[in-house]
Amino acid sequence: MGYTFVGHTADLGVVINGETVEELMQSALDALRDWSFSHLSEERSLTSFEISGETETDLWFRLLNELIFLMDKNSAPLKLNLREYHVGRICYLRCDLEVAPNSKRSRGIKAFTLHKFGFSANLVFDV
Repeated sequence: MGYTFVGHTADLGVVINGETVEELMQSALDALRDWSFSHLSEERSLTSFEISGETETDLWFRLLNELIFLMDKNSAPLKLNLREYHVGRICYLRCDLEVAPNSKRSRGIKAFTLHKFGFSANLVFDV
């Protein structure tokens, strides 16, 4: 689990790693928080939300933009607990998110874009 910032001409590029969907989402959250906030408050609060979409890409798009919306209120995302994640005819997720409200944000992110967005995997075959 983790992330790496990658160069991009005008935007912030991030490659995330994880063995599960929840770990991938946590890595994305960690990258957003670490890049955006210079100080985390000691306060903690929990928020829950549900996101739905037509595709798995829609879920990621809406989740990441929801995180950015929370960050615009100076709430630093800390820990994601993915309660449900369903991809099918209808795609949705339900999660709890621990945040540090009243944190000090040093840099802003306007929105998540789908530019170069995709899924990949590392595969090893026994031969």
